[in-house]
Order: sequence, then C-alpha cells, then structure tokens
Amino acid sequence: SMLGERPVDICHWESFGKGWFEDAVKELKLDNVTEITAERYGQLPDLSRTNPKHDVIFTWNGTTSGVKVPNSDWISDDREGLTICDATSSIFGMDMAPWTKLDVITFSWQKVLGG
Repeated sequence: SMLGERPVDICHWESFGKGWFEDAVKELKLDNVTEITAERYGQLPDLSRTNPKHDVIFTWNGTTSGVKVPNSDWISDDREGLTICDATSSIFGMDMAPWTKLDVITFSWQKVLGG
C-alpha cells in the first residue's frame, strides 16, 4: 500500500469518497486518518483543512452528489504527502490541470468508456 507512512486526510462529499474513507479506516485499518467532509451531503468541504505534510485522498467529481472540485488551487505546491485522486468521472471530461498536483490518479475504464 502507498498509505501508512504518514497521516492521511480523506476529503469526501459523496458516496464514492466516503467509500475511500471507510476502506482506509475499516479495511486498511490506518491509524492516523482525518475525515474532511461537509456538514450536509452534496456540499464541498473546506479543502484548505488538508495538511500538506499528509497524504490526501479525494474524488474530483462527485457524481452521486453533483459536486466537483472547481480546481486544484487548494493542493499545496510544497506538499510532502501524496495526492491521490479518484478521477473516474472527471478524467476525460474536466480540466484537471496542472497534473503535477496529482501524484496518483485512479479511474475505471468500464465507466470512462461506457460514458
């Protein structure tokens, strides 16, 4: 696993991102996980709460809630941790530049090609 060397901040505002959080805590049993979420489903949380010394996991486009990250300005250029992005619903349909801010990008070929 790429996770576990440093603390992890997991940002979520819809079901897929929440799945990433639950897997990190329940399946991977990571010790130092910070959940960054909004008070109400479908609202974007305060992404500036992420710590540049931590790994960060987030879903770029939350299709189940209709909320997406507007840009990557909130990701520090001087970060020490990895930025892991679930880009399944955004990889070929949204501007995700600059790509240098995204260290690991995941997506599903079935969903991307099926759409």
